[in-house]
Amino acid sequence: PELPEGYKKFCAKVSIETSSIQYESDHQIRDRWGDDAAIACCVSPMKVGKQMQFFGARVNSAKALLYAINGGRDEVSGKLVVPDHTPVEGDGPLDFDEVWKKYEQMLDWVVGTYVEALNIIHYCHDRYAYESMEMALHDSQITRTMGCGIAGLSIVADSLSAIKYAKVTPVRDETGLVVDYVTEGEFPRYGNDDDRADDIAATIVHTVMEKIKAIPMYRNAIPTQSVLTITSNVVYGKATGSFPSGHQAGTPFAPGANPENGADTHGMLASMLSVGKLDYSDALDGISLTNTIIPSSLGRNLEEQIENLVGIMDAGFIKKD
Repeated sequence: PELPEGYKKFCAKVSIETSSIQYESDHQIRDRWGDDAAIACCVSPMKVGKQMQFFGARVNSAKALLYAINGGRDEVSGKLVVPDHTPVEGDGPLDFDEVWKKYEQMLDWVVGTYVEALNIIHYCHDRYAYESMEMALHDSQITRTMGCGIAGLSIVADSLSAIKYAKVTPVRDETGLVVDYVTEGEFPRYGNDDDRADDIAATIVHTVMEKIKAIPMYRNAIPTQSVLTITSNVVYGKATGSFPSGHQAGTPFAPGANPENGADTHGMLASMLSVGKLDYSDALDGISLTNTIIPSSLGRNLEEQIENLVGIMDAGFIKKD
């Protein structure tokens, strides 16, 4: 918000005329990584020449919720993937406290398996394909981060919100596997600046990060996390079943920290304010919100559109910082 007004208007004009401009919070980056930092991956800030990342992509935090409800059985194939986990039993409505407890237990397995795989991958990569050319451009003693991440945040947040604030009844197949849900009543959705849903999302991010930090990292890397998906939303959706939120099996996930597709009903600023409630200290690898706007919805002419977009960006980043 402290940037020169002319520069902000120029950026807004470029966004309106060309689309796909990415904005980052310089406050957050400077406070954590110093003045000489740059975006080294999609939304990952790093100290230039002094830092590197062991890339870790992300895990499907939404599918983990379905595994928790089904006791480790895959909701699509029916196969037991995670042993020694008890499913939610009975045909009555789901209980939030019970589901959350089982979800945390499932996250222990998911995160443990995930980080162990990353440690093995990066050990092997350094041993057999060390990137000596790139590392020659860095200081001898560098900061290493392990870039973990989660996908499907908004789906988990909305599903847990539905279980907590509405009535969610599981639908089972002939084997007892939960394959669908009947949700009755209204419930708050993440992305509308409603603390009831937004706090659930923030708690999920914090919980996953705490579980990641509890595991030793290869080469003593600093564990980090991103809330980011760009190209994999369709793939995640195809491999995942239906949710209490109403998200249907096989349909694409919303990208990154975005609200569920169609769930944000209060406009762009409200979704920015919801994302701003996610604690950056729990996601130092970056938090991504992708907004698509028709320029005409911002105003009647270019000047009005620029003014309104600058105002939205200022309001969103002030709250986030």
